[in-house]
Amino acid sequence: MQEIKTELLELLRRDDLLRSALLVAKIQDGAFDPEKYIEQVLELAARIWHRTPKVKYDPIIKAENINFTLFKELGIEGRSERYKRVIDDPSRYYLHQVLDGRIGCPLTLTILYLVMGEQVGLPCECVALPNYYLVKVHDVASEFYIDPFEGGKFLNQEEYQRKFRLALQKSRMVSTNLFEKMSCYQLVARVVQQLKVAYILKGNALLALRAVELLSSLFPQSPEVSRDRGILYCEMEYFSKAKEDLRYYLQHRPQADDVSEIKKLTSMLRGYQEIMN
Repeated sequence: MQEIKTELLELLRRDDLLRSALLVAKIQDGAFDPEKYIEQVLELAARIWHRTPKVKYDPIIKAENINFTLFKELGIEGRSERYKRVIDDPSRYYLHQVLDGRIGCPLTLTILYLVMGEQVGLPCECVALPNYYLVKVHDVASEFYIDPFEGGKFLNQEEYQRKFRLALQKSRMVSTNLFEKMSCYQLVARVVQQLKVAYILKGNALLALRAVELLSSLFPQSPEVSRDRGILYCEMEYFSKAKEDLRYYLQHRPQADDVSEIKKLTSMLRGYQEIMN
């Protein structure tokens, strides 16, 4: 796992969104080879680039050709009859499985769109709403937005504001950092975070622990990551490691809402160790 963590940090340092997003698949399969999918994405980008040689500097035409290639030729779907929002389905967050299955969630489709934009020179960035993601494109005259989950639908400023307000109404947790530009680092971290949640809900402690291990390399000082890892260590009966992580969490989050539950868990671990000794 250490090699994967080191490689991921290096890719993120280079802002390599494509390879970073694909590397995450090693949570599920340590032997996963991303090269086939890298070649596929680069081939798709080449199609887009060569389709519009005379208008290479027109962002609207570039975006239209990304839409055509991804959603028409390749047949990738977001919101559709096939799509079901299953929160414990990790396949929605693995980019290679999105390319294979031709269906993805807002986060992975936005990542794929950003990768395509980078390859063909489309000036764009990710804007995160509560539980939703859009691509913001910078035109010479103005700005517009693209919704990859809606098949690359173009949104003007008024339509963006409408979607923004709708996202606020649906979200119970509002924070200003939900609406900022998302970096490569933040996007990949959210993918790993969602995979952690999916595997916890599925009851797969081993794969959830692998996801948390990746998060620990992205956020090495995070008490919350240590807490999650400690709980998973408990489930897998790595009690000494669990006790260390949970103690770290209590030291750094003494006023957290779940402190009493974590203290009970550490007391149980202490009692178990005394019995074993």
